[in-house]
Amino acid sequence: MLKLYLNAFIIVSMVMKNIFKIHYIIFLFLLVIQSTSLKAEIVKPTFKQSFSLNGVVNSPADVELSSDGTKIFFSAFHENILYQYTLTTPFDISTLDTSSEVQLDLTAGDDDIGSATQGHAFNNDGTKVFAISSNGTLNAHTLTSPYDLSNLSQVADDGINWRTAFSAGDGDVRPHDITFNNDGTKMYLTDTGNVSIGDGGVVEYDLSTPYDTSTASFVNELVVSDKLSLYENGFEFDDDGTRLYVTDSHISGNANHKIAVYKLSKPFHTSSATFVGSITNFFDASGSTGTPLGLSFSSDGMKLYQVTYTNTGAGALDMVYEYNLSCPYGIVICETDSITNVGAQVEFAKHVIQQNTSTVFKRFEWLRRNEGKNNLNSNNINLNIYNPVLSSLKKQLKSSFNKKIYSQVSLGEKKTTKRKNKNWSYWSHGDISFGRKGDTATSKPKEIRVSGLMFGADKKINNNKFVGAAVRFGKSDIESISPGGIELDNESLTLNLYGTLPTSYSSNLNALLGVSLLRIDQLLSGEITGERNGKQVFTAFNLQSDDGYGNFNIRPTGRFEIGITQFSQYTDFGTSSTNSQDTYDSLTFKTGNIAAGFKFDNFINIKEGRLSRHGSLEYINDFTSDIEYKFKNNSDNVLVTKTVETHSIHNIKGNLGFEILYENGYTFALNYERFQGLDYSSHQDSIFFKFGHIREEDSEFAFNYKPLQNNQMELSYVKDVKGFDVKVSSNYSMVSQIPDYGANLEISNKF
Repeated sequence: MLKLYLNAFIIVSMVMKNIFKIHYIIFLFLLVIQSTSLKAEIVKPTFKQSFSLNGVVNSPADVELSSDGTKIFFSAFHENILYQYTLTTPFDISTLDTSSEVQLDLTAGDDDIGSATQGHAFNNDGTKVFAISSNGTLNAHTLTSPYDLSNLSQVADDGINWRTAFSAGDGDVRPHDITFNNDGTKMYLTDTGNVSIGDGGVVEYDLSTPYDTSTASFVNELVVSDKLSLYENGFEFDDDGTRLYVTDSHISGNANHKIAVYKLSKPFHTSSATFVGSITNFFDASGSTGTPLGLSFSSDGMKLYQVTYTNTGAGALDMVYEYNLSCPYGIVICETDSITNVGAQVEFAKHVIQQNTSTVFKRFEWLRRNEGKNNLNSNNINLNIYNPVLSSLKKQLKSSFNKKIYSQVSLGEKKTTKRKNKNWSYWSHGDISFGRKGDTATSKPKEIRVSGLMFGADKKINNNKFVGAAVRFGKSDIESISPGGIELDNESLTLNLYGTLPTSYSSNLNALLGVSLLRIDQLLSGEITGERNGKQVFTAFNLQSDDGYGNFNIRPTGRFEIGITQFSQYTDFGTSSTNSQDTYDSLTFKTGNIAAGFKFDNFINIKEGRLSRHGSLEYINDFTSDIEYKFKNNSDNVLVTKTVETHSIHNIKGNLGFEILYENGYTFALNYERFQGLDYSSHQDSIFFKFGHIREEDSEFAFNYKPLQNNQMELSYVKDVKGFDVKVSSNYSMVSQIPDYGANLEISNKF
């Protein structure tokens, strides 16, 4: 009978194994189909509305908007005029106020642009405007107020014939549009090309002086006529110069009206461009045959604007169109804002280090303030670490942590014995932080919310020496403040080892070594689109004087902190609306800072206890360098290198708090901390709180972490009530996609 059961079990196992293989093959097949379909779909703009320029702007050639979307500008090639209008609702062309018209005559003064005015562009802050004509004349005007043509100074022609001055293409550039890179060190013109040989493209120049066109030198021409027709006109880059959009304005009908899209593996370098696709016949939602010229995007990349004109002169086809995009600059392909995305991940790694060091160093402060007294918090911690290297350490920690300690607190006396120096003291700390960071020229601002809970234990070796360990579990949300922006749900688990050694009679050196496990869930439009894991190691040192000055015991202090973080490779699958897949390479980077300042504290006696008032003020220099990362979009398979630039190098951190210590063993502490960037509008506000009590003989508080059991974490409190053990506990899984939460109440007894 046993043999029969064994044979049946073997047969069932083989069948189940084959079924699993079949399901696995089907799963891979479906995944390939899904990936193929994502690559095949073309992302297109969605028409929202149009506005007739008939009788307002004769033959519009280009369109631009101010950075805040309250003003719109048109160049008219039949009139050689630059028009300015107000939008009463930002970025909404239906609110264009024709009565707000301001005209700039491009033929007036010494900088006469001649005839056939085409494109125009502003510098990065809107204080200069440039216009180009197809006869090769370019002029510029300086504006007294940004994006305001009503008050300007005439600037002489730069003296360059942009049609023949450089050896681009066939040596005969017919410029129809103009733009610059973000810092004005590069300028670009479209060349409509020689119809007979079809050499139209985008011409790139270097400017040795930013936005000074007289300092130009030719760099490269990207030929685009092989993907379009012979009438390349308007063009734009995305916000970081890794995508280029070129319009085709063939006059023979909508079938030839296109936008071609190129990916640039090196931002703003046309020599690194790769064609990724085009869209056709979408400009005129009414089905007429207006000829499209210039285009532009809203500042967040979520809207596209396009002008068309009547080929025979002023007429009903002089229009401006507004389109919605499903993602920033979403034409042909969608990509998430990778700089903001990776920048947010870097911020997360920095916050993990910052919160751990801040909390542990607050523990050092507590130990210093209560030198010679018994600890008021007593927690029992079990670390279930299944690692041969750490097994001996685990046994020692567990043995020490499980000791039953009962201490009587006396605030009026210093009771120190050899036995006390051999005991471990236990503590816990919580923190909540919120702020805004990353608002730079290339990265969108991000809202940050962080919370954490830390449990620690330390041992006093002698009057001035401590060693200890602490575990912190942290959770944070980082959300990009932009339409269609990403959101990161982050979790971290950190083990901190710390100690303090006296360097001299009047100062102490506090040291910390930390190791963290990191987990990131990336969301777009509320949908999880990618998962990334990481690990980091960091160390920090804090030197402070024991000798204080004045009634508030003011003491100078210095701190050094450095960490190395490694993120795994991951794929951002995008959403059904973006149809995008981006694969990011693994990333290793260093972060660090150095700080100097002062701390203070003051004690006063209160009823049945003592009140401590304390704080600090520090200058922090962040010496984290620029961080390069690589990714590619699966629709074009082009590997792109981008950079998360250093920002907020100079910072100020202030801290203010209090702690009440009662004779009955209870303690409560609250601290407010402000981290303020001086270079950019970044800041972070943190609240640290603590509530504790001396552990009773018949109760026990425990924290358990089991990395080999689905990274389960357990908090429990056990109380002996008349011989019965009453246990209240909860658990949390770090790795589950839908984390398991639970609460249990157990009553037991031993017979």
